Amino acid sequence: MLSIIKDEEAGFKSAMRGLALSKKQPLKNMPKLALKLAFMDGGHNKFLEAMYLWLEVRAPRYWWQEADTFRLASKQSESTMHTLINEIKNFEIGDLNRQSPEAAFIKANFETGSIGMEQFNTLIQHAKDGDLVLCKAALPEGFLQRRLWVINYKCFRNIILQRRTHRLPHWKQFIQGVLQQCDHPELLPTWEC
Repeated sequence: MLSIIKDEEAGFKSAMRGLALSKKQPLKNMPKLALKLAFMDGGHNKFLEAMYLWLEVRAPRYWWQEADTFRLASKQSESTMHTLINEIKNFEIGDLNRQSPEAAFIKANFETGSIGMEQFNTLIQHAKDGDLVLCKAALPEGFLQRRLWVINYKCFRNIILQRRTHRLPHWKQFIQGVLQQCDHPELLPTWEC
């Protein structure tokens, strides 16, 4: 369960202006030159570093651990300390059924099958006790966390090249989701699922 929403994109015009300065050519020629240089490494495509994507990504913790590999990024996360604990501690320990608030909470915040009743009850108890450390430790890897992730096109290019054949299907979904929403996919490696 992965969702990607492009919040904002910026930098194309400035990247073209910078490219024009470095090549001492008219600005109007730069989009065509950019198409050529975007696929050349060794510093030729450094203009991609000036083009940014702000993405709201909702993904499981185990995916975020891998995403943190890509350091040319900035991120802000939903708080597990402030929001999750407060939401959980109001539940009553008991059985989950399809109509319960607990079941709705689990469906909204955890990958299917990633948390069982016993583990959820443990989480509730730690939250009620106000034990942040144990509550965070009890979160399964399938806990879905939203982050606003800021990456530039060059970083995204690296993600495409390094993760397009990855065993985790989340990477293919991420790449496809971003490519469908970005304004200049022509500057990125083509990729078929």
